[in-house]
Amino acid sequence: MGNVREYRPVDPRLNTVRTLTATVGPVWLWLMLCPGPAAGEPVHHELTVVLNPGEGALSVEDTIRLPKEFPSRGGAYHFSLRRGWKPTTSDPQVVLKAASEGESHALVLPRGQRTVRISYTGRLNGPDNAAGDDDHGDALSADAAVLSHESRWYPAFGEELVTFALSVRAPAGWDIISQGTRTIHRREGDYVEVRWESPEPQDDIYLVGGPLTEYTCEAGGIATMAFLRTPDPDLADQYLEATARYLAMYAELLGPYPYSKFALVENAWETGFGMPSFTLLGSTVIRLPFILHSSYPHEILHNWWGNGVYVDASRGNWSEGLTAYLADHLIAEQRGTGAEYRRAALQKYADYVTHDRDFPLTDFRARHSPATEAVGYGKALMVFHMMRRDLGDDVFLSALRGFFERFRFRRATFKDLDRAFARAMGRRKGPLAQWVERAGAPALRVSNAEASRMGDRYLLTALVQQTQSGAAYRLQVPIAVTLEGREQAYQTTFELTTKHRGLELFVPGRPLRVDFDPEFDLFRRLDRTELPPALSQLFGASRLMVVLPAAASPELQDAYRGLAESLGRSTGSYEVVFDANLGALPLDRAVWVLGWDNRFRRAITEALAGLPVTIDDQTVRINGTELTRQSQAVVIAGRRPDAPDLGVGWAAAEQLEALPGLARKLPHYGKYGYLGFEGREPTNVTKGEWPVIRSPLSSPVKQSDGGFVEVPRANLIDRRALIQPKHGLNPDKTGR
Repeated sequence: MGNVREYRPVDPRLNTVRTLTATVGPVWLWLMLCPGPAAGEPVHHELTVVLNPGEGALSVEDTIRLPKEFPSRGGAYHFSLRRGWKPTTSDPQVVLKAASEGESHALVLPRGQRTVRISYTGRLNGPDNAAGDDDHGDALSADAAVLSHESRWYPAFGEELVTFALSVRAPAGWDIISQGTRTIHRREGDYVEVRWESPEPQDDIYLVGGPLTEYTCEAGGIATMAFLRTPDPDLADQYLEATARYLAMYAELLGPYPYSKFALVENAWETGFGMPSFTLLGSTVIRLPFILHSSYPHEILHNWWGNGVYVDASRGNWSEGLTAYLADHLIAEQRGTGAEYRRAALQKYADYVTHDRDFPLTDFRARHSPATEAVGYGKALMVFHMMRRDLGDDVFLSALRGFFERFRFRRATFKDLDRAFARAMGRRKGPLAQWVERAGAPALRVSNAEASRMGDRYLLTALVQQTQSGAAYRLQVPIAVTLEGREQAYQTTFELTTKHRGLELFVPGRPLRVDFDPEFDLFRRLDRTELPPALSQLFGASRLMVVLPAAASPELQDAYRGLAESLGRSTGSYEVVFDANLGALPLDRAVWVLGWDNRFRRAITEALAGLPVTIDDQTVRINGTELTRQSQAVVIAGRRPDAPDLGVGWAAAEQLEALPGLARKLPHYGKYGYLGFEGREPTNVTKGEWPVIRSPLSSPVKQSDGGFVEVPRANLIDRRALIQPKHGLNPDKTGR
């Protein structure tokens, strides 16, 4: 892609009409030359909409063209429309059977007729209901319009893909965004008229708008756009530059961008939605300094996965995990923190996904809890990481490019992805089935690591076990061996396809230590000792006790009780007790201890033995940072020494005004082991993760004399990211 040209705010007095070929340029040519397999002609909508946002109302005329082979039921074509809206048609030969209740309607057309025009008016939200009356965030108010299939604002014929043209008249000062290419943009007196055309098959029709200022430029034939609720050229500049460079990076990685534009649209509500060719983000979200190099590339990449190749959700949502791997994980790789990212993903799985909350990836539809996120995003991205490690970067990317080309603007499943990997590998069967059709994860244990000299080499032996219930997984286990006198570890992989297997490995030096999966390349259920204590262990607990300080003032007790209720809601069941009424902490559930004067504060000190922290009656010192009782709020996670599967947490603040803020914020800090906050808001001033003291997959090697040599792990081979960041993108500058 070419360099970004200087952008300009769009003059609202100008009429902007672009032809499809002129705007899309080489991307459209590529689509014509490299079409995917035919998937049948989609339903086409020619929509003309007049918005009255102040009343939460709209009127619609829709000319619908049904494909020749479109299926009917009993001679009728069935569609859904929002409950209470009454569609009509002026065609006397068409029978329109509108539902008296519900959303279902039916069309009966004369023989051979495939086109019909229907009209309707409706109200989505009144002006006093600006937040929307739908859980998915659809709304129409004086502040903004967000309309999608979820609100049933247009006739939907089942789950069929559609093409469309959308012409909208809205109040002056507004702008309207949808998929596809904008072909009309005209302001006349007290209204604006906008037309978007989408010849690419879509799984939804979006109508998004509001009082917005547009900034636009071009990058390699793609229109890059930003629509902001308050004029801000500097912010627009950051997003337009990032858009151009991420589009270039992903086009190089996966193939040409499938749309004619990408737009950042600022929403009146705090959303984080990704639609084909644009993203809808809240005002606070887009101004967070790290979003440009975290959530934003994730939403851009969705135009390949999920909004370019669509998900057949009935057989599992593969796109979130693949997008997380090639966006969030890739950026971590570019920063040199890929192993830390993978360890955090595995920790979420260990902490949130208990056996009764686990499920196969083929059952994942969308994220609605920490457990579903840990499976649908975390497990899936780890599966794609293992595929890449097993196949190599070139074959892995070849498979993904072939998958994208074959299923562009079509729905696809995990099985389709598996076939793409199989084709790239030259095999009849792909490697995904054991990971996507089965709940659970492998668990590893290593024992009996011994060395013996064999001439000028050494033989390293060990017993490797898969300890999970059920059948063995097929694993390629990475191994790093620390050799005497060498700074660089000897690295290889070990194929493990049974529940028990003995390792026999010849190494070119005396082995002192062996580490299995040292960079967390395998999806597996981590042993608790591999994980640093973290808040997520408490948030993921199935049972919880929260202990309040009886010695605190009544006002502070009430504030702590509010925090306790918030902490408890994240678990399956919980109870709140006072420390004075408790003889000892229970051994069958996680525990939060609240307050400086809590009798059980000593349990925190015991849980943190060996970690770089000291606590007294007035101060907490962590890694050289001091937090004081009078000035800061403190939150610490530990692990019960008498029950390591159970977490114990301590939260304390003398400013009772800070506790409601802690209740809101703590769920967003799950990966951390300690936090410090200041002020009434409160504002985070320090955070960090505890070190891992030992791992059962790291073992000193028994020598021929029966002894052991304790040494740190040798250096591992430096890794390159799947692709380096494009010039101008610095993923280290996150502001976090």
